[in-house]
Amino acid sequence: MDRKKEIRRNLFLLLLSLLIGVLVCEAIVRLVRPASDIFPADPASDPIMGIRLQPFQSGHDGQGFRNTTAAGHFPIVCIGDSMIYGVGVARRYAIPQQLGRLLNQPVYNMGLGSYGPVQYYQLLKNSRQTHPQKTIIAFYLGNDLLDASEMVTKQDYWKGLAKDLGDDHHLKDIASCLTPLDDHIAKFVYQDPNIITIRLKRPGSLIWQVHSYLRLHSGLYALMYEGWVKPFMERFFEQQVHRKRPGAFYTPQVDTIFTPGVNLSDMDPGDPKIRLGLLVTQRVVEMMAQLQKSPQDKDSLRFIILPTKENVYYHYLKSQKVTLPPQYECAVHYEREITRWLHNLITANGFRFIDVFTRMEQAANQGALLYHASSDAHPNIAGNRIIAQILAEALKK
Repeated sequence: MDRKKEIRRNLFLLLLSLLIGVLVCEAIVRLVRPASDIFPADPASDPIMGIRLQPFQSGHDGQGFRNTTAAGHFPIVCIGDSMIYGVGVARRYAIPQQLGRLLNQPVYNMGLGSYGPVQYYQLLKNSRQTHPQKTIIAFYLGNDLLDASEMVTKQDYWKGLAKDLGDDHHLKDIASCLTPLDDHIAKFVYQDPNIITIRLKRPGSLIWQVHSYLRLHSGLYALMYEGWVKPFMERFFEQQVHRKRPGAFYTPQVDTIFTPGVNLSDMDPGDPKIRLGLLVTQRVVEMMAQLQKSPQDKDSLRFIILPTKENVYYHYLKSQKVTLPPQYECAVHYEREITRWLHNLITANGFRFIDVFTRMEQAANQGALLYHASSDAHPNIAGNRIIAQILAEALKK
């Protein structure tokens, strides 16, 4: 009988020790890692911005952006979408935060996923109230044109932007892709960045409910999931799924999954939505020029165009004699054509443009891994570092 009591007592002490250990680890994780690195935020609808994060939600600042604070003066502001926000990396490795360390001065991260040219204009207006010395606007053609189109068709506040856009004859400067395409094959791709849903998400699944609850409420579980479980799932499950899909492309020469089908559907000027997005983007840049009228205001605003990974690795893959599918060739063709068109639009309106593509392509040609080993389109820490270095060098001139 004494033996059984001793076993029960030891078992109780063991479970208690484990519980205390877990609670201590949970506390340490919450102290060491910003909440925005751990817990996903839940955007709220907004009549002007489309969506926005509530103040101080999931470790974001009082304006709902990914900074430790919104208080104080920020000499530099970075405006953009999820690329500037820093999806896929910890907050300290996002482009604005890395730029701040390189320049040794505060840089404000004003990026959020699903934002596009229309929101960039509104954020530029908002940021002028704080009088930054330099503002950087980052376009990303991987989805900006579609985002612009959707804002003027779905948000009542911006529907006026779609009126009187004028003739689109100047878009004929964007040369058509001459590679024959099967539209169904070229533009179809299965893309789910949260790949664990492939295996676990089922209606009423207890496993999924437990996972979702812990992902939202346990810093320790969230950190283990993002650091170990999710990368494992992406590497061993997602690659197999994507290889079976015609809109995706994988080659062992680069440890990532390319999604040219997605890019093609988001940049094909033959699509009326994309043509509308191009016209809206033109109007937005012209509106920015009206907002920044003086030479000093013009000089304070810099533009970059963040390339897709398909574009960054195109030359490298060609040099490795990799046979690229037609949708890859056309996606890169349209991205380069629209980049040229947008670059000309920016400079024609008196703004300065910073080239980030050339250095990223050079790094890719040297075998650098600049993106995640999944279909995630966002740069990894190394990719963000190169972009931040380019910006730091340009701003110091």
